Amino acid sequence: MATTENENQLPKNLKNIITFNVTATNSVDGGIIPWVNIGKANEDILNLLDADEIVIPEHEITVSIDHPLATPTSFNLYSSIGFSRKLLLIEIREKFLALSQIADESFDISGLDLVALDVYQTNAGKIEIILDIDF
Repeated sequence: MATTENENQLPKNLKNIITFNVTATNSVDGGIIPWVNIGKANEDILNLLDADEIVIPEHEITVSIDHPLATPTSFNLYSSIGFSRKLLLIEIREKFLALSQIADESFDISGLDLVALDVYQTNAGKIEIILDIDF
């Protein structure tokens, strides 16, 4: 884990911003919502636009979560085909579900909206994702 933390501290270059757009099912005009609610991500995945598009072609990434955690954390993800919006959303939701069960953390997962993922490449060539979360 110490190695990952040290790699995350290297200078980073913004490579991409991944957005999440969901077709609104409860509106009259079927508009677009520009975020995904992490608490109801399973429902939002069904209406997620471009869900299966590979948005990160790399096979290994690090996801950093700081907000709304008392203690920031990061975790690694691996995929032989890269990462789609759907896969990223599933993995992030699972991590938040696990984190919400930790006694030191107190947040309501249903109040967290994932607006975007900021994709950085470190000087070592590693891909790091930082979450843009509203609550």
